[in-house]
Amino acid sequence: MTALTLTLRATPARDIDLSGLNPERLAAMDRDAIGTMRLSGGRQVRDFFDIAIGDAQHLVIRNADQQLTYVGAGMRAGTITVEGNCGAYAGQAMRGGKLIITGSAGDFVGGAPPGERQGMRGGTIAIYGNAGDRAGERMRRGLILIGGNAGACCGANMLAGTIFVAGNMGAMPGFALRRGSLLLRRQPQAVPATFQESGEHSLLFLTLLEKQLQREGAAFARFLPFPNKARRYCGDLACGGTGEMLVFQRDSSNSDIRSS
Repeated sequence: MTALTLTLRATPARDIDLSGLNPERLAAMDRDAIGTMRLSGGRQVRDFFDIAIGDAQHLVIRNADQQLTYVGAGMRAGTITVEGNCGAYAGQAMRGGKLIITGSAGDFVGGAPPGERQGMRGGTIAIYGNAGDRAGERMRRGLILIGGNAGACCGANMLAGTIFVAGNMGAMPGFALRRGSLLLRRQPQAVPATFQESGEHSLLFLTLLEKQLQREGAAFARFLPFPNKARRYCGDLACGGTGEMLVFQRDSSNSDIRSS
């Protein structure tokens, strides 16, 4: 069965909160019910999207734009595929399922909004392009895969979980990291002084990550195989953190990462 598909007609004049559009909620709805769902500003889904009914366990959002915020927020199961870019807080409070973004994502992907203690708590977010600042902010559990670059403070205040970044890192990666793993294919320009280098290690779970990337198809399989060892940095020691940054290679001259 084909996926339930929402096609954005034109770039909205302002941000649209899509936090209510997740597979669990849409599964019991027909076209009219989906079309009349209220979005931010009192507008309805049908005001912005053309709707093609299909299997709600796989929601596809076409012609996606960075004005679409909170995509996949709170989802527990199923798959959402964003064909294009999306705005801030994609995957916020996500507990399960899979969010695929074929373009780039805004700030706080998988992160927690102001006032919330935890970000995503399960599931997988796969971003083919770049991610904005503070990806995985206060992330509690789950996996974030970033095929391009990550902005500043990636993994800030992270409580657990795993973030893989294939491209370049912004400033202060792992700021206030408590637990969890940042897996970096390139050496950051500067590792925070509150991280302690602990040498090179051969780690079994890197093999498991390789299998995960293979399942993601060509968008991530092109980064394989990993080197046999990774350089490990423990931290953030300033907050008693027991997390880690693992760097697969020091050379950042490879040209297979998106830079835009």
